[in-house]
Amino acid sequence: MTTLLRKELREQWRSYRLLIVAAVLTGMGLLGPLTAKYLPVLLASMPGVPEGLAAVMPAADVTMAVGEYLDNIVQFGVILAVLVPMAAVVGEKTSGTAEITLSKPVSRLSFLLSKFLGYGVVFAIGMGLAAIGGYYYTGLLFEWLPAGSFALLNALVLLYLLVYVAIALLASTLARSQLAAAGLAVAALVGFGVLGVLPSVVPYLPATLVGWARAAVLTSGAEPAWRALGSSLSLIVLAVLAAWLILRRQEL
Repeated sequence: MTTLLRKELREQWRSYRLLIVAAVLTGMGLLGPLTAKYLPVLLASMPGVPEGLAAVMPAADVTMAVGEYLDNIVQFGVILAVLVPMAAVVGEKTSGTAEITLSKPVSRLSFLLSKFLGYGVVFAIGMGLAAIGGYYYTGLLFEWLPAGSFALLNALVLLYLLVYVAIALLASTLARSQLAAAGLAVAALVGFGVLGVLPSVVPYLPATLVGWARAAVLTSGAEPAWRALGSSLSLIVLAVLAAWLILRRQEL
């Protein structure tokens, strides 16, 4: 298992996936507080902007900075979580690498777990860099937030993204092409969005973690979304187990 994980991490580095995820998430983390601070100034200086528009915009504050940070990280993070792992299994099956790896004394569960953990490390590094940049610029431009609360925010967002990493891994196991894998993962994303219109289901959806993350930083005594936390962890476990059961039945 350790050998497989090292192999996955080397592959993430050589394929530039680690660099791409880290660069995008870090960039979005930095852009959040910067946008909140300087967007009114930019609007005021741009030609063609209706006069007085910048004046009626709400004053930039730490709430806006956290909101911009979260929105950027979540939107671009989900895109990365769906697209980056789409070749995790189907790509290796197509190239024959999976057959070579699994011909050795390696279980298919270890094969899948090493991939999930490898992508987990990649996204953890990206979120860590984004958190450092976002925290610094939010403190520099607005006010210094409690470090523990901001760390919790980023941990919850990371868990939210890992749900989609696990689903993308399952889709990559099911599909026969990378495009089909991406389509299945996007369909799951849309499905969660549709379920979001049902009030009785919302407390269990992974997206509720984002609301908890926002409240944890901006609201004292924010109520934890334990049901969303439990369902998110369960979805990750179920997606990996389902991928394992499917891969066991597949001929490589």
